Amino acid sequence: MPRPKDAVKGLIMPFTFVLAIAAGAEATGHAVVRALVVWGALELLIYPARYQWNDVRGFVADQNHPSERDRGRLPGPMERVRAHVTASCTVAVTRLAVTAALALALPGLHLVGVLTTVTVAVFGVATLYEALRAKGTGRTGTIPPPARPAVVALWIVVGAGYVVRGMTGLALAVDLGRHPALAVSAAVALWAFGIAFVTSRWALESLAFATSDHGRLTWTARADQAREHLLALVRWLPAYTAETAPADWAPLRRRTSPTAPWNAALIVSGTAAALTGALLTMEASPGLGLVAAALGAVTTTAVILLPARRPAIVLAGTGLHVVVLLLTAQPRALPALLPWLSLMAAYLIFSSRSLSTIGLLPKRLRSLAAAPLIPLARAVIGQATWDAMRKDAGEPR
Repeated sequence: MPRPKDAVKGLIMPFTFVLAIAAGAEATGHAVVRALVVWGALELLIYPARYQWNDVRGFVADQNHPSERDRGRLPGPMERVRAHVTASCTVAVTRLAVTAALALALPGLHLVGVLTTVTVAVFGVATLYEALRAKGTGRTGTIPPPARPAVVALWIVVGAGYVVRGMTGLALAVDLGRHPALAVSAAVALWAFGIAFVTSRWALESLAFATSDHGRLTWTARADQAREHLLALVRWLPAYTAETAPADWAPLRRRTSPTAPWNAALIVSGTAAALTGALLTMEASPGLGLVAAALGAVTTTAVILLPARRPAIVLAGTGLHVVVLLLTAQPRALPALLPWLSLMAAYLIFSSRSLSTIGLLPKRLRSLAAAPLIPLARAVIGQATWDAMRKDAGEPR
């Protein structure tokens, strides 16, 4: 499974589905089973195939990455590029074929339309992402590189994948065609959250190119490593403290500029998330919608600007949201609060990470998750190729 450190993203779709149910959407057995099947296809088949495409396109740059062995990308060495790329592409195509077979094998769940839409959306975003990355990276080793239009566009496009995941769950529970304001608000919240999450993650990943030199960071990168979209973000990192190695430093625990991409996007997301909660539980009037959005913006900004007191501010903001929701007669205060509160909980977690603590799944759990796929992989690519890949990756057969 590619991207084991990104497994937490798989919770987005079921979360939005359950949130819609909690807010009053009808929860039939048919709808739940359909959502579970779509979730499995999205996270076990469609997105892994997309990540494999990304790994194939970035094979050369990944081999030149200073943390190549720890990143979980397609293994080298360069001499075996054809065999490894062929194996990965074979598995990716097989995944998409299984997705199509799944849609046809369960006609009662009406999966053809939703799985087709999701697959097209995932690979549509991927195509744009790969085009922008090819245009915006691989040109300079200067740190920080200039924030060229293609790089800035890349920071924006990365949020679209979160829209695909989140809106899929929401659309399986709610007829969004009848609630256009909710659809727009939720899409903005998810997109902005994706930008905040990914750019803050990339800022941490840029530390793989840094070493400590008497309390200062020394950066080293080459153009062929194609990491300008990460390294352009270092201009917003706080001053380095020499108490830890760069990989163990958690810079986002400290205050960073409100203009940093992750902070600006988080304010937008917090504003839209608060509005989404109000729209989920009732048809909010323009006045109530404006109050919810303003409250979301103010409380989110406070969390960003006062990092030393973030948990306390989230708790205070939660109380303030609850009071306003009760005063405005929201019929389901907790579901209305959950979009903003969940966003803040996610922010408290990812802003506390360092390069060495990114990801939630330990290696043993990754191995357990991969174990059922090993016989299939051996059958598809052949035992000899399988053994060679394991040897090249530095792992036992």
